[in-house]
Amino acid sequence: MIHRLNALSLSEKLHESMQDSGEDLRFAAIEANLAEYADKCATWHWHEFVEFACVLEGEQECCTPGGVTRLRPGDGYFVNASVLHLNRMVPGCSRARLRVFQFETALLTGAGAAPRRYIAPVERCASLEVLPLRREDPAHRPLLDTLSRLFGLCEQEPRCYELDVLALTFLLWRQLYQAAEPLLTQSAPGPEAPMERLKALLTHVHLHFAEPLSVPELARAAHISEREVYRAFRQGLDTTPTLYLLRHRLNHAARMLAEGDASVTEISIACGFSSPSYFCKAFHDLTGLSPRDFRRANRVPAR
Repeated sequence: MIHRLNALSLSEKLHESMQDSGEDLRFAAIEANLAEYADKCATWHWHEFVEFACVLEGEQECCTPGGVTRLRPGDGYFVNASVLHLNRMVPGCSRARLRVFQFETALLTGAGAAPRRYIAPVERCASLEVLPLRREDPAHRPLLDTLSRLFGLCEQEPRCYELDVLALTFLLWRQLYQAAEPLLTQSAPGPEAPMERLKALLTHVHLHFAEPLSVPELARAAHISEREVYRAFRQGLDTTPTLYLLRHRLNHAARMLAEGDASVTEISIACGFSSPSYFCKAFHDLTGLSPRDFRRANRVPAR
């Protein structure tokens, strides 16, 4: 089956769990339209499985601490396990549809030396946070075609389709390995400290965003200096701690507006704003709508 999502399901540590595909399947196929997400993006998150995606409609950006990859319809990407990343619409687009195929590499580890030779080098490659897949690149076209075949199987679910998905997943990984091999031979495993430090900082923000948060408190939580806090947000996310906290509060408020019945004043307090008037101004600056207009336009029907 193909899961159709308009929000991420994350733990307090920004960890995404795989969608339940039933029968202990270790893969999931997802279709999403980022225009339906709060702030028009799938916020910063990470997962223990790997992820392939292809863009169906609209221009999008896949962001990691290492940089920004811009994608057009027909393009795609590979995101490695445990890498912080964010997907967002390019301003000016009204739709941004993509399909995502996620799987645990444990699917591929039953074949002798394969994990050591072909899987671990990819997962440990410091320079392989994300690999853009371009439709016009002959080396990438087979990967994108295999992704399309995988989605066809997940959508139709013919008899024994799980075996076909497994076979195509092996093929997908072989194609990825061939496309990424130049990076694998040039790059040694890198230090995990910057990525883990950034995860610790973002986790603290997500756990305590409703409280008065300061840079000194973030520094204490991550056991680093205040200067290192600013450097981590600037180099990893291209923003400041204050702006990241504000956007997270506003994103959380947008979900509360769309999904619940709390008043604007109650939401502003729950999301850590000092006053309802400041909340309304900041929300309008981000979305172009007042909180009440946003609720009317994005109301999620009760199930």
